[in-house]
Amino acid sequence: MRPFSRSHAYIAESVLLDSRLALFHEQERWLAIADLHFGFELSQRVAGRLVPLWGMESIETRLSQLLHDYHPAILILLGDLVHDKTGAREFFSLVTRLREECDVVLLAGNHDAQIKRRTSFRAFGSRSRNSKLQPFDFNLRDSFATDRFEFHHGDCEREQNGRIQIIGHFHPAATLHDGAGLRLKFPALVQESGCWILPAFSPWAAGTEWIEREQSQIWLCTPQRILMIDRE
Repeated sequence: MRPFSRSHAYIAESVLLDSRLALFHEQERWLAIADLHFGFELSQRVAGRLVPLWGMESIETRLSQLLHDYHPAILILLGDLVHDKTGAREFFSLVTRLREECDVVLLAGNHDAQIKRRTSFRAFGSRSRNSKLQPFDFNLRDSFATDRFEFHHGDCEREQNGRIQIIGHFHPAATLHDGAGLRLKFPALVQESGCWILPAFSPWAAGTEWIEREQSQIWLCTPQRILMIDRE
């Protein structure tokens, strides 16, 4: 495998993969992230499991850092926005804060069925600088497209339309071996000819070892750098 000297790498012309599990297009200026599963720890606590409340803070901190570093025009969240409806209030409050920085496109995933049934929400408890509650529409879409790319969650097949599909859903990961028994699993981006599968952004998602459907390139996202797995 080939290490890159910095924490991001070009995976296509003008397209950067950041080791913080995000994809950025320098010309179209979109930033894409998949599978937040926001509020996972809240749903676990409702079920009686005392999971620590740090996942949501981690997600917001990393998102804020990425927005500060890249200044995207559009943030695209590719489904499984929440783990279940338990985290809906906190998630839409987060989106309200994110929209102070850029436009936000919300795409529905299979975990979002319960919140998708409502056509709009209000910014629960979120206040602007003039201290008035600010209403927003939080419509969840099935897909979003630019000239070259189509974004959707990936939980169902779509017809090929000439665009590269960018999806989430599968939580891809790959494992490094050192020959002495050490195994380290990292989230990964999988780059197929017509489909790119993003790693899960949730800190609770360990990822699933990727089984190739076709010849593909796998990019491991370690905390410090991107590693490209050689296929030779």
